[in-house]
Amino acid sequence: MEEKNPMELWLEKYGTVDKDAEADSYKESSRLRSTEYVKKMKADAVIDLHGYTRDEAWKALTGFVNDCVRKGLKKILIIHGKGIHSSSADPVLGQMVRTFIEQNSHMGTSGHPDRTLGGSGATWVMIK
Repeated sequence: MEEKNPMELWLEKYGTVDKDAEADSYKESSRLRSTEYVKKMKADAVIDLHGYTRDEAWKALTGFVNDCVRKGLKKILIIHGKGIHSSSADPVLGQMVRTFIEQNSHMGTSGHPDRTLGGSGATWVMIK
């Protein structure tokens, strides 16, 4: 019978841990808790809801978010507009997007991007 190397026996019993991978994972999770880092992160996907009714936007957003979750994306950008061209007195889509984020279990931290990316007419969201 062939005798095994003591190191191989130890590895079989206790296994190995990739400490570099663990350190990278910890570093990334720490960054994602930093508001400034998250704000500066580029969105993985964007949806533009301009011209949609409230019901159309909700349906499109539901499909979009489900697709993003399936793909394992981390951050999305939802462009809803500021309501300047809305025929009603109150902007419709901005409030609808806020309600959607509050009610959808996949939605996490959110905020408005810089003016160059839409400012208050857009909302970024982290996917849980």
